Amino acid sequence: MLVRRLIARLLDWLLVLVVAWPLVHEPVLVVLSAAVYDALLLRWNTLGKALTGLRVVGPASGLSLRRVLARTLITTALPGTGVVLVLAGLGWREPALMAGLGWQQPWVVVGEHVGTGSVGWLASLLLVGGVVLLVLTAVEALDLRGTRTWHDRKAGTAVIRTPQR
Repeated sequence: MLVRRLIARLLDWLLVLVVAWPLVHEPVLVVLSAAVYDALLLRWNTLGKALTGLRVVGPASGLSLRRVLARTLITTALPGTGVVLVLAGLGWREPALMAGLGWQQPWVVVGEHVGTGSVGWLASLLLVGGVVLLVLTAVEALDLRGTRTWHDRKAGTAVIRTPQR
């Protein structure tokens, strides 16, 4: 079940990357797109879950907006933020974002020049923060008890196999 869940998640992320990246060219917006995709389709089924024969179910009362948002934040926004922080820590910058924010050079932050010494520790801090979020996400996803991981228990959901037709 865990392998199916991971494959479903990877398929969903790949779909969002293929569709969103050519449109926005910005990791933060791709993560936001993935979160919106996950939240909107959670009540029905995402493409990745449909292809792997899985489905998210909630209590008999259905999936409330609170449950959907809690699950989406834990499963999509946290690892996405981790990836964005790792990319920023490694020095990857998207010129479109810089230009959109009015930044002319990558070393100009909020209108003030930052010395190279402070950029080094900031990059390291971003990189470590991103890796920590990714490790926490992996640990959380591996905490599988039956059909429920930690984010399922927190959101009151479970992932089940769909019946074969």
